[in-house]
Amino acid sequence: MAGSVGVEVFLLSGVAAAFLGAGPAVAKRGLAMGGTWMQAVLVVLTVRTGLFWVALVALSGVDPFAGLSPFVAGVFVLGGVLASGVGRIAFAVGIDRLGSSLSNAFTNTRPLFAVLMAVVWLGETVTPGMAAGVLVLVAGLALLSLSRGGDVSGWRRSDLAFPLAAALVFAAGNVVRRFGFTVSPVTSLQAVTVGETAALASMVGFAAATGRLGADGAPRRASAYFAVNGLTATVGLFAMFAALRAGPVSVVDPVTATAPLVTTAVAALVLRDVERITPRLVLGVVTVVAGVALLTATAA
Repeated sequence: MAGSVGVEVFLLSGVAAAFLGAGPAVAKRGLAMGGTWMQAVLVVLTVRTGLFWVALVALSGVDPFAGLSPFVAGVFVLGGVLASGVGRIAFAVGIDRLGSSLSNAFTNTRPLFAVLMAVVWLGETVTPGMAAGVLVLVAGLALLSLSRGGDVSGWRRSDLAFPLAAALVFAAGNVVRRFGFTVSPVTSLQAVTVGETAALASMVGFAAATGRLGADGAPRRASAYFAVNGLTATVGLFAMFAALRAGPVSVVDPVTATAPLVTTAVAALVLRDVERITPRLVLGVVTVVAGVALLTATAA
């Protein structure tokens, strides 16, 4: 029930939004330096997976996966491959072609997909007020995407397919993860480590199969920016997992979707040479904030 959602769910979701929002702007700088989307995906996943393994082993002792059944592990493997694997590729290509602020805005239309899937698959309850909040939030993201902002070199409408695909896959991944938490007492750290390991393995396999594993001519210096993106993504993803473990997708996903606010702010400060911020973009930001406020008021 919406009324039983604790404050910690909103706090964790807000932390996830802040760190996941900063990451795309950092990644765009690396891409602007000549880095490639495959390089970005692999570096981010390598950093995230390594940090999660270190934390899991340090905090869990000799049996880090105690109580984790093969079925539940499989659920989080699927969620990781979907969201952190397939979704991350689509998202990285979107950032490369559209810019961080515009791509992240489109990608964060995922609450609409997530809420619909959570209702159909998980039986979660969405009140009229929460639904209104999601709709206003998505409207704000649409305003952001129509703000004539984004990559200063321009982009084609067909490029929007990449962040929209990422939105759908991210939403599906979050619903799968939430299902895993509802059927098992798995910890957030166990779940995210399993998922990220599976995602990294699948992406290394994909890169090798397509000839992109260390052979795309990407400059090494861009990897430093992608590594920072990996650090921000690690904090953001763990906060999101903790939020999903504590509360419903229909709350966690929309609040986390305010990440474009952070992306836009960071882009305005440090990406002025590669991204354009317009008045319509500011209007979109205000609308997004209004949507989140409505959602929070009706779900608290």
